[in-house]
Amino acid sequence: MRDHQQTTEDLVLYALRELSSEQASEMQRHLDDCPECRRELEAINSDMALLALSTVASAAPQRARQRLLNAIKAEPRRARTFVMRRPWWTFVPSFAAVLLAAFGLMLWRENVSLRHRLEAAQQKSDDIQGALQRSKLVLDALTSPQSSHFALVATKSQPVPEGRASYMQKTGTLVFTAQHLQPLPPEKTYQMWLIPANGSAPMPCGTFRPDNSGTATLVMSNMENVTPKMFAVTIEAEGGSETPTMPIVMAGA
Repeated sequence: MRDHQQTTEDLVLYALRELSSEQASEMQRHLDDCPECRRELEAINSDMALLALSTVASAAPQRARQRLLNAIKAEPRRARTFVMRRPWWTFVPSFAAVLLAAFGLMLWRENVSLRHRLEAAQQKSDDIQGALQRSKLVLDALTSPQSSHFALVATKSQPVPEGRASYMQKTGTLVFTAQHLQPLPPEKTYQMWLIPANGSAPMPCGTFRPDNSGTATLVMSNMENVTPKMFAVTIEAEGGSETPTMPIVMAGA
């Protein structure tokens, strides 16, 4: 408020042509940027013109006029600060940087999402390839002329339970299916054995448990390349055994 009052006082001196050339130049620059001061200057000029037209009086004594001017000049003045407003186009680089950062973040998130979808698709493709390979091995073991097929029946009892083993020695693939198997006691399991033709010790081929109807399936792959003499099934403790436990419940040569 004090600055504006001081400026108003300077406007009066400016209208009276009593400012120095330097002060007058400074005031002119201020008037170029300040519409409010220009309006005040126009009002002062109008008032002075009306006063000159409406009043005819003798000129004030020179000493009184000088004292007025000296009193005005003696008033303490604050340095006027002119704030330069930045043009709107100076904010364009900052705004563009913000837009680029937001766009870069969107691209990064989209890239992460695409990478996750690609990894999921690759995993699904690998699972399908694995399933196809397993199905091919099972089909070859069941239908290839190179497979050996063994019919397993119960020993020392009526041959109600029956099983079928298909073995492809080239790929080491064994597919065994059985029906009418007897239910097992708790913590017991059936275990398949390969009896080698060279007379070496029986090789464990995996364990299985029948369902409620007595049906069971066992599929093994990548078995050791051994020529079988026969296959046999025993009942072992859950988890299997390294050597067969007598008696043999099913066998086929």
